[in-house]
Amino acid sequence: MASIEDYIVEQFTLTDSEIPGLVKLLTSAFQEDEAAEKEGASIDLLEDNFELIFGVPSIDKEMFVRARNKTTNEIVGFLGSIKQRLSIEGKIHTISLPCWLSVHRAHRRKGIGKAMGRKMLEMVIEGGYDAAVTFHDASQKGLETSKAVSRDSGKSLELLTFMKRFIIRPLHVEDAMAVIKIPRIVKAYVKTKEGVGKIKSSQVRLLKPKDIDQICELTADLSNRTQIALVQECEDIKWKLSNPRVLCVVHENEQGQVDGFINAWEFLLAGFGKAVKFGWMDTVHTYNLPQKEVISLANLLSSEARKRGWKGIQSPFIPYYDAKPFKKANFILFPKKIGMYIFNLSNIELPKKVDSIYFEWR
Repeated sequence: MASIEDYIVEQFTLTDSEIPGLVKLLTSAFQEDEAAEKEGASIDLLEDNFELIFGVPSIDKEMFVRARNKTTNEIVGFLGSIKQRLSIEGKIHTISLPCWLSVHRAHRRKGIGKAMGRKMLEMVIEGGYDAAVTFHDASQKGLETSKAVSRDSGKSLELLTFMKRFIIRPLHVEDAMAVIKIPRIVKAYVKTKEGVGKIKSSQVRLLKPKDIDQICELTADLSNRTQIALVQECEDIKWKLSNPRVLCVVHENEQGQVDGFINAWEFLLAGFGKAVKFGWMDTVHTYNLPQKEVISLANLLSSEARKRGWKGIQSPFIPYYDAKPFKKANFILFPKKIGMYIFNLSNIELPKKVDSIYFEWR
């Protein structure tokens, strides 16, 4: 029986030629997860999605880990990292966001995930990062891996906060039901939310290239307003918003300046051998706007998403924005718990209670 000794866990430098193989590996790992096989709601990964996450200008292309089978040289495991700046109560720290830990189904339960996690943590420490931040769905097994890495390395893993709900916008429930299993009574309720309301504001529209500098300023302002925030580089924001799979709607004030926006990016929601287009709501900047203007902005997002063939929009809900106008625009909140954890490598003083938090999901 194979063991971890039959694999090589190593750092590698990401190149364009490796992306197709990694996309195939990740898609297989996502869809063959035990929960996904029972409930659907997995991901059929596109190369564009991979590049949207790991092609950003600020990425360190050497901060990647893979596992290779010694006998076949097959890549059977992957773990990436995104370099970010984390603001905690006004102090800026350089952090790693390890993400998309994946192991091919045929090679699971051999310690590969933990070995890749340990290797990544070693690289983060050697790279001089202040911390590593990880997110874990309470219903999945990733937290067990992070706890094991913490035990093996002697580096503490601390809970920062929980996101307790998801926010979704159903646009075509029957098509979405092909890839996700939900109770019949829930389906009946969700179907009542398919309609898109009227766009009553004349101040909402699609993004124009000239808007991006103002969006950078809004993003920086919101980062300064929150207790914990991922501080985005303007270069990265410009790069993301230029991607044709990213949908961004904006609100402008009476002087024609952008004072609010919402963006989302396209992915394929998959399950039971099928896949449909969906949107992932990434960032929401509506704190300057009256409720009726937010409703129009959210309705415009839904209308444009429908034109793109998206069957719905979803995202974990972080309450740095008010959910009330989104509910009026037929968004739904439902329980789903995701924890935000930190490997505190430089003894950062963490708040005892997190009252406000902001970050993008890309």
